[in-house]
Amino acid sequence: KQMWQEIGVETELRNIDGGVFFGGDPASPDTYQKFYADIEMYTSNFQGTDPEIYMAAWTCDNAPGPDNQWLGTNMSRGCSPEFDALVERLAVTPYGEERYEIAKRMNDIVVQNHFLIPLVWRATASARSNGLKGVRVNPWDSELWNIEDWHR
Repeated sequence: KQMWQEIGVETELRNIDGGVFFGGDPASPDTYQKFYADIEMYTSNFQGTDPEIYMAAWTCDNAPGPDNQWLGTNMSRGCSPEFDALVERLAVTPYGEERYEIAKRMNDIVVQNHFLIPLVWRATASARSNGLKGVRVNPWDSELWNIEDWHR
């Protein structure tokens, strides 16, 4: 708070219980769906290597509001008709170079229009028994991605 004030930014810090903040109760004023602010910090990410489902959350019509009972997933309320069109295009584009280029353009729109400011990837800790073999943890998927190869 002090650092923000030093650069002239009026700041109110709020500490809301995670169960309330992420709970989604439409009657609560303290959920992240109703959190209107110039800046906020929390972590969200997606599992796997394909961003289609995660990126579809950022469409204009997914902004939470009274018209959808605060159930939208576009918390920053950023809106880009170009992005929305790319979401539709990505949904029908098979895996390959064209799909990768669409996803990269979508990422550029989200970042360049400040829907979010990517800061850090929160690491995931993984553990296993020393007797369990065949486990290959990777940074892109669930720890269970190759469970069929596990053995003792």
